[in-house]
Amino acid sequence: MRRLSTTLAAVLLVAGLSGLSPAAAESPLNPGGPCLQENQNVSRSSVAGYADVVQELARIQRTSHGLVEVDSAGTSGEGRDLLYATVGDGPKTVWLQGRIHGNELHSTEALLQILGLLASGNPDAKQIREEMTVIVIPMYNPDGAEANIRQSVTPHRVDLNRDFENFAQVETVAFWKLWRDLAPELVLDLHHMGQSPVVQGTNELNQFQIGARSIDPSRMTAEQWLTNRQMAMVSVDALAEYGPVNVAHYPLIDITNAGLSRMLMSGTAPAGEEPVAESPTKGAIFYEVRSVGQKSNGQLENLFRIPTMALLNAIADGSLSSYDVSGYDDLPFAEQGTCGPDF
Repeated sequence: MRRLSTTLAAVLLVAGLSGLSPAAAESPLNPGGPCLQENQNVSRSSVAGYADVVQELARIQRTSHGLVEVDSAGTSGEGRDLLYATVGDGPKTVWLQGRIHGNELHSTEALLQILGLLASGNPDAKQIREEMTVIVIPMYNPDGAEANIRQSVTPHRVDLNRDFENFAQVETVAFWKLWRDLAPELVLDLHHMGQSPVVQGTNELNQFQIGARSIDPSRMTAEQWLTNRQMAMVSVDALAEYGPVNVAHYPLIDITNAGLSRMLMSGTAPAGEEPVAESPTKGAIFYEVRSVGQKSNGQLENLFRIPTMALLNAIADGSLSSYDVSGYDDLPFAEQGTCGPDF
């Protein structure tokens, strides 16, 4: 078993962000980051693989005394279970997914930690379980994760986050059916930035980007666009309380075949299935966190876990629906670096 610390004590160690001080980005190749060096040996031994996810989900389910149920949405192209966990029985369903891109590593560990906390006796966790049903998908793309590539593996290499119109891959079909059946009201998707951007107009390394619009707001309802901005600002404000995290807007995009986009818009379905007439999803956003790995693992997981838990708490206590979004338009953008692809 690799380093999978999902106990409550480990989850609450969220204040250690002092190592995330702003860094200059004059050179894309500096020892220790922000970009990988040429011929650098990158070890993934400390990152959760598929076998670790299977083992850890089983452990959490076993020790949760009935609070967590683990199921499979189907099987991947290579025959791995598409595992998800359910915790809570409240009326509002919230969907958390990670690693739709197989080489975006740290969301898996963060989601396992979040699931461990939600199954605990923590008062916030108890309120969350009472107010909502949380669906946790720690490894959406297990074949890509095992191959350490962005796409699926078989029968084709397809970006699963561009497959919610063609439904070419079995993973997309399985998770579309799960989305249809569970009808989540709110969705959060965890990603990594492949680049090394700085906050626009500064020399400050950008560690976290907020994505409130996978599609143009004109394609959303007014309720969806407001909810997306409220989800975004809860997340951003939570990180502001925990350390010098340089936050930026994700670049403005309008990608209709992405998973979040079609969850908001609906209108498509796999062969033989009927499209959902009216989307149940009232808000769907994504996080993009820097991906360095190895010595920075814990810090990167914090950048997923802290805003996610803040968002779940805001949903549970009702504050999300009235959250102030006046600061949303003031969030800066980032100047993109050259360390690889994104979203």
